[in-house]
Amino acid sequence: MSVGEKPTVAFTLALISGILVLLGGLARMMWAWTPFWGGMMGPGMMGMWMPWFGYTFSAIGLVSGLVILVGGLMLQSRPDQAQTWGVLILVFAVVSLFSMGGFLAGAILGIVAGILALTYRPAQR
Repeated sequence: MSVGEKPTVAFTLALISGILVLLGGLARMMWAWTPFWGGMMGPGMMGMWMPWFGYTFSAIGLVSGLVILVGGLMLQSRPDQAQTWGVLILVFAVVSLFSMGGFLAGAILGIVAGILALTYRPAQR
């Protein structure tokens, strides 16, 4: 199998997407550590600040970013299973939208990478 037979564009977009989603999850986690002091009702809407809310969504971002990265790496190493990895990349790019989606750019790049992987067909000999 030559280098030209691999879904290089989908692989590259998936790597960039995974990195952005991971960074977005980390940024959301840092934001979750600081209590919300805004609003007219006082600190955290009358003291009802729920830290688990921020941690849950940051964990979604971190897990989604890791799965997108692994999916991209497996897409490059096993291009014959491109549809399987494309589905994983696509699903977790959409799921990452719950956690800022890698500043939204990561989710969009992941969706494009997933679609490219799903439509990939290896060259016939």
